[in-house]
Amino acid sequence: MVTHATSDSSAARGLRPLQSMRDLVGVTALIERAFADDMDAMGRSHMREMRWLGTLFGWMDWFSSPGQGFMPGYVWVEDGRIVGNVTVRKLSTFGRGWMIGNVAVAPEWRGRGIARQMMEAGIELVRHNHGDWIALQVRTDNEIARKLYQALRFVETGELVFFESRTLEADRAAKATQITESRLRPARAGDMDQLYTLAQSLVPDSVRWAEPVYRSLFDVNLERGLIDWLTGGRHVWRVVEHIDWLHGAALLDIKVRQRWARLYLWIVPTHGGQYEDALIDSVLAELDCPIDLMVARLPGEHIAGRVALTMRGFRQVRALTSMKLTLNEQ
Repeated sequence: MVTHATSDSSAARGLRPLQSMRDLVGVTALIERAFADDMDAMGRSHMREMRWLGTLFGWMDWFSSPGQGFMPGYVWVEDGRIVGNVTVRKLSTFGRGWMIGNVAVAPEWRGRGIARQMMEAGIELVRHNHGDWIALQVRTDNEIARKLYQALRFVETGELVFFESRTLEADRAAKATQITESRLRPARAGDMDQLYTLAQSLVPDSVRWAEPVYRSLFDVNLERGLIDWLTGGRHVWRVVEHIDWLHGAALLDIKVRQRWARLYLWIVPTHGGQYEDALIDSVLAELDCPIDLMVARLPGEHIAGRVALTMRGFRQVRALTSMKLTLNEQ
């Protein structure tokens, strides 16, 4: 049962739909407080961008239904101050899936049932709009939030583990790992369809909303090379080939000017534990410029990949559990 719910924008207490032009400054300040332990420089930059865009485009909320505006969702207000926020957004124009995000409550207001009532309002909104399912992500170590979502009948569908390293050296060639019975080589344009299919297969449908696989990432052509040259980027690909079939791949996406890089790793599950070391070492060996931060993320079940990253100086910074609530059983 949702209490204190109201659509009256003058309400001093309780739940009401978020209005971007009026609420975005308060909401972003709340998110920065609620997620202070997870907020890095990039996240704080995103918050500043949200405030600016909300001021510019927030007027569109006046012409949108709840769940469809610039930053759709609800806020919880106490004495005229925003102390809670939940985002409720439709994932695609024609799809039946929705996402709940930014379930944030000010620290001094936690433990009073605010998060549950905001979640119930979000679920009711999706039901009202004939949604089939709702998805969300929660930190794996946040037992309180996970128990709340389980009580609301969300089920866990997968885990994504995030890593970062700030200690990688530019020259890693001496540490390259050798493999036998398979060929380790740079990727070619003709490999990309197979690699795209492999990457898609490793992301279950139930979590693809949170970890989409974009076809553009798998472009190896002159146009990609030109874009990298213009933007100061570099893409280093390595694949493992066995009897004309690819069993795995790694990509190092380097942003030279930003001194930042992301490592991607895909392994056919039946070959897990065989190629992780060689693929990671082969792309790291091509790192020839200063990098302040390198990031990677892997499915929780990819244990061999997680071990390989840890052995190479990466540290786990967080793990997110995906959860899903099915509203209309097929």
